[in-house]
Amino acid sequence: MVAIPHTTEAFVVSAPGKAILFGEHAVVYGKTAVAGSLDMRAYALVTPRSDEHVRLVLPDIGVDELFDTNTLSRLTPNMLEHPGMVEQLMGHISVPNGPGRLAILTFAYLFGSLFVDNCGFTVSVRSLLPVGAGLGSSAAYNVALAAALLRLSGRLPAKNASDVINEWAFAGEQVAHGTPSGIDNAVSTRGGFLEYTKGSEARNLCTTNALRVLVTNTSVPRSTRELVAGVRNARDQHPTVVNLVLDAIHETAVSAVSLFENSSDGVEQRLQDLVRMNHGLLATLGVSHAALERIREITAHHNMASKLTGAGGGGCALTLVPSDASDETVEQVQCELRDAGFECYSTVVGGKGVAFTESVAAESVDKWIVRMLPLEQNDAVPADPFAAVIAGFVALPASVVAKLAP
Repeated sequence: MVAIPHTTEAFVVSAPGKAILFGEHAVVYGKTAVAGSLDMRAYALVTPRSDEHVRLVLPDIGVDELFDTNTLSRLTPNMLEHPGMVEQLMGHISVPNGPGRLAILTFAYLFGSLFVDNCGFTVSVRSLLPVGAGLGSSAAYNVALAAALLRLSGRLPAKNASDVINEWAFAGEQVAHGTPSGIDNAVSTRGGFLEYTKGSEARNLCTTNALRVLVTNTSVPRSTRELVAGVRNARDQHPTVVNLVLDAIHETAVSAVSLFENSSDGVEQRLQDLVRMNHGLLATLGVSHAALERIREITAHHNMASKLTGAGGGGCALTLVPSDASDETVEQVQCELRDAGFECYSTVVGGKGVAFTESVAAESVDKWIVRMLPLEQNDAVPADPFAAVIAGFVALPASVVAKLAP
């Protein structure tokens, strides 16, 4: 462990979510899948403190915990042979039950693994990703948190920084999920598009073209474990048929990889075709849902291809927006989806990975945050400069928070 460098300035780390474009479910059986970074991000604001405490503020899930650094420092690396051990060692720290429990345990694990000094700081995290929708909200949190703590600890190298961030973010994912694939944190760290196969290292695809997409949340709860088990049961009952479907899903992913890396005329239309095919194949496996089919129906009227992303059975749908689609058309589609009862977000897939922000429009992030507050809120925040920054960060509308990504 190393001492925490003296920090006197606020900074922000942001990390994207992820969307699986091709290959869901088939990837479980060794087939290829393609994922991309989703520019709906988690934002970690880091501010210094003058005492020997660290504070974790997660307003989206109601967490605001203050820890004594001497207490957290008891979680030394030799005690933490596996990230999953952290909960067994937290008896001396009060960790409330609820949705923030795993986030707190992850923070404690990373602090105990990286720090020994008693200099205090606050980490406040806002996420613009819906939780539990298959869009990598957990990985985005862990990547942003790992990057922030690595920078504070002086462990972020000048070269290969993304590899180190990814390694520690994966450890955070292990705290939360036990045996994650590592794909979500890899996409969130690196950005762009990744090709991956179970048991192999993910490979960045050589394309710089981000895709404009709509992400539509059905808000239909589903169990990934049950959906995966359902496909496995179908494969056990009808191995020849289901294996052919899985092979076809694999081919949609392989074809997409070729399109991403060998851009030519007609690529956009061929990607739209592959999206439709991939969804149809997944529906054959029984992992679609009436809500997902309704989204496909609405978007198809506007010549946009949609598919489930992730495990299916509800969750989210991903819609490719043609490059020649007008803003008016996109807004019309979003209105129709909202009128049908869905949450819809316009964003891009395949954009930047983890990023640091020290200033916005040549203004330091702390001053910019406070200035962005409405006057009545600005007047109400505490007099302490960084307390005001934290309160401001928590109060800012999501559309303003999004401007903290470079």
